[in-house]
Amino acid sequence: MSNKPALAIAALAGLIATPTLAAPVWPDVVVQLHGSGHAYIVDTKTDAVVADLETCKGGGLGTTTPDAKKVYVSCAGEGQKELVVIDLAGRKVIKRIETGNRPKHGVVSPDGRWVGLNHWGLDGGKLRHTFVSTADDRITKAIDLSVSGTAKGVASMHNAWSLDSRYFFAVDRVDNRLVVIDTKDWSMKTHAVPSAPHYAVPSPDGKELWLVHEGNDTAMPGIIVYDLTHTDMPVIARMDMPLIGEEAVEAHHGNFTQDGKYFMALNRGPGGNLKGREVAFFRADNKQLVYRLTTASNGIGHSYNTPDGRYAVITNYGNNVISIIDVAQKKTVKDLKIGAGRMGHVAFTPDGHYGYVSNDKDGNLHKLDMWKLAVIKEIKTGGKPGGGQVFNVWTNVFEELPR
Repeated sequence: MSNKPALAIAALAGLIATPTLAAPVWPDVVVQLHGSGHAYIVDTKTDAVVADLETCKGGGLGTTTPDAKKVYVSCAGEGQKELVVIDLAGRKVIKRIETGNRPKHGVVSPDGRWVGLNHWGLDGGKLRHTFVSTADDRITKAIDLSVSGTAKGVASMHNAWSLDSRYFFAVDRVDNRLVVIDTKDWSMKTHAVPSAPHYAVPSPDGKELWLVHEGNDTAMPGIIVYDLTHTDMPVIARMDMPLIGEEAVEAHHGNFTQDGKYFMALNRGPGGNLKGREVAFFRADNKQLVYRLTTASNGIGHSYNTPDGRYAVITNYGNNVISIIDVAQKKTVKDLKIGAGRMGHVAFTPDGHYGYVSNDKDGNLHKLDMWKLAVIKEIKTGGKPGGGQVFNVWTNVFEELPR
């Protein structure tokens, strides 16, 4: 029987096809951002700091283009308004773009065309989303969302793109909504969420969006799954995190394993009680909880897959321990105590042999040998509190690697 009618119906429904894009470039450097206002570029062949660039107050998060030519640093500090542009090859700041109140976390689209940027603060009582063209580093569009008041904390959090680069996903934490912007016509839609939305992740096939929301007094922390094959994005699943025996409760981030079979959701705990330790594994196909794991790391927030998908490195807000999970076995194989303060973020070399982990308190980078599961070096970068994101290759979602 012909499947043409089914295909036609799918096309009318707005089916998203995963595009074929050039593989992102892995540069021979990692970039460590520091909240005090610096970007440190480290040569991974020598582990030498080859550039120390002035960025901005609160410039702890950034993004790179898929061709690894530019880095964009978001200035989230109080009173800050700029997105800082770095020429990675030239190792210099080339532009500062005023975008709005406290730029939070720009993300470059999969096709490399846009930087989509949200903001921690409000502009004229509205939540701003700014789009910068990477071709000329000029603002193409600024879209403001009306909100009902002020946020209890920050107004937004992290962003992502649909794999075809058409839709930009952001979150409104004033009125608890998922925000979807269509770059084809710059229209905006919102979807109500039962608690503060934090982290949106497109599935590896591009057909679903998994949104982690934090939980509150009336709603359990959990995940909402939206169907991206339809333009109205219906909800197809809702999953609560189990959180059995946890001392503190607040969902933070979540990411798919490299093979796309599982989604790992992390319980951090709220800002004043960073004692969450649970990693919950959900099957991507049937959305069922299959395993829960408790780490030695606490206040856990981020999971970083190694390029080969064998391990996930769990970093945190509560202590200076990282937990290394064997993904296939779903168990911790190593806990490493590193540096003076909490462990923030990880970047890997393309072969997965080495990882570079940032430490918030000492501000430095710590080099991991992922084959030996050991710390082998400390690289002096910041030298003071404020160590932020460390990255090299382009990613569509904060902590996921290209597949």
